Amino acid sequence: MKWFSVHNVYGTLRPLAHLTTFSGVGYALYGSAPFVTGQLWLAIPYLGCFVSFYTYVSYVVIYVQQFDTLTNSIIIGTGEQIFALSLFVIVLLSIVLSAVFKSKVYDLLRLLHEIDLSLLDIRTRIDHQKCHRIVLIAVLVTLFVLITITLTSFWTYTILAPDFYFDFETVLCYLAQTNINATIMVQGTIMAWIARERYSALNACFRMYFPTTPSSGGFLTTQTETAVCTEKEQLAVLKQIKILHDKLNDVVELVNYCFSVQITFCVGLCFVIGVVCSFGLFRAFIYRNELFYMGVLNFIWYMYYLFFVLFFIAVGSKITREGKRIGVLVHKAINCSTSSAVINELNIFSQQLLHRSPVITCGLFVYDWTLLYTMIGATATYLIILIQFDVSFPNLVNVNGTAAVTQGGS
Repeated sequence: MKWFSVHNVYGTLRPLAHLTTFSGVGYALYGSAPFVTGQLWLAIPYLGCFVSFYTYVSYVVIYVQQFDTLTNSIIIGTGEQIFALSLFVIVLLSIVLSAVFKSKVYDLLRLLHEIDLSLLDIRTRIDHQKCHRIVLIAVLVTLFVLITITLTSFWTYTILAPDFYFDFETVLCYLAQTNINATIMVQGTIMAWIARERYSALNACFRMYFPTTPSSGGFLTTQTETAVCTEKEQLAVLKQIKILHDKLNDVVELVNYCFSVQITFCVGLCFVIGVVCSFGLFRAFIYRNELFYMGVLNFIWYMYYLFFVLFFIAVGSKITREGKRIGVLVHKAINCSTSSAVINELNIFSQQLLHRSPVITCGLFVYDWTLLYTMIGATATYLIILIQFDVSFPNLVNVNGTAAVTQGGS
C-alpha cells in the first residue's frame, strides 16, 4: 500500500502532515512536495479560514455552552473561562507561526533527509517503516482518546445538568478546540523524537567502528585487538560522525526555534488547568454534592493534557541523555585505542561535544524532569491559596444550602 511505502523522513511524517493540515497548523506541510510553497494566493485563504473557524469555535465554547456555569464555583468558572480564552490565543498564535516558520520547517526536514543519506554512507540505516508506524499509532491514539473523553464528558454533562446545551455542533466545536492543543503538542513531540532517533543511530554507529571495552588483559595493546577497520577508515568515519553530530545539533536548534513557543504556551496552559482541576477535585471530595463526578471528570481532562507535557519532557530528556552518552563512548574509545592519530581526533571530537550538546529548550527553561517537579510544586502552592480563598468566601451552593437548613429549622 502507498500509505505504508516509506523510504525517507517525509514519508515517516505523512500521518502528522494530514493531522496538522486538517487542524490548521499545517501550512508547512510535510512532504516531498511542500504545500503552497511560494503560493501566497493559497496561503491566505488557508490561514483565514482556520482563524475564522477557531474564532467561532471559541465563541460557542465560551458563550453558547458556558461551561463555567456547570460548576457553581466562581473560582473554577473563572479558571475555565481563562483556559478557553488562553487556548484561543494559542491557536491563533500557532496558526500564524506555522506560516512564519514555514521555511525553517522545510530546512529542518531537508537537513534530516541529508543526515539519513549520510548515515547510509557509514552503514547505518534509519528504519523509516518503523518510525512511520509509531507516528501513525501516536496520531490515531491521540484522536481516539480525545473523542472518547469528549463524548463521555458531554454524556456526563447532560446527566448532571439537564439544561446544558448539547447538540452535534457544540460537540464538534469542543472537539476542534481540544484537538488543536493536542496537535500542537504531538507535532513538537514527534519532531523532537525524530531527532532523538538520529542521535541513537549515531551512537550505535560510533560503537560499531570504535571499540569501547578493553580486553580481559587490561588495555588493548595491538591494532588488531582494538579496531574493526583500519586506522584510515576510522579517521574517515570519525570525520563523518563529527559532521553528522553537528548537523543534528542544528536540527535540535531548528526544533526549538519552530516549535518551542507553541509548546511553552501549551505547557503554561496545562499548568493553569492543573491548578483549576485540582481545586475542583478537592471541592468534589470535600462537599460530596451532585457535582462530584464533574470534578473527577475535569481532573481526567487535566491528566489528558498533562500526558502530552510528560511525553514531550521525556523526549527532551532522552535527547540530552543521548548527547551525553556519545561523550562517554568517545572517552571509552580513547582508552581502548592505540593509534595516536585516532586518539587525537577523538580528543577534538570530545571538545566539540563539550561546547555543543543537544538541549530542548524554549530559552527560559530546559524541558527535562526538573521542569515537571517545578510545575508540581507550583501547582501545590497555588492550590493551597485557592483552598484558603474557598474557605474564606463560601460559594453560592454552600450559602443557599445553609439558608435552606436555617429556614427548615425555624
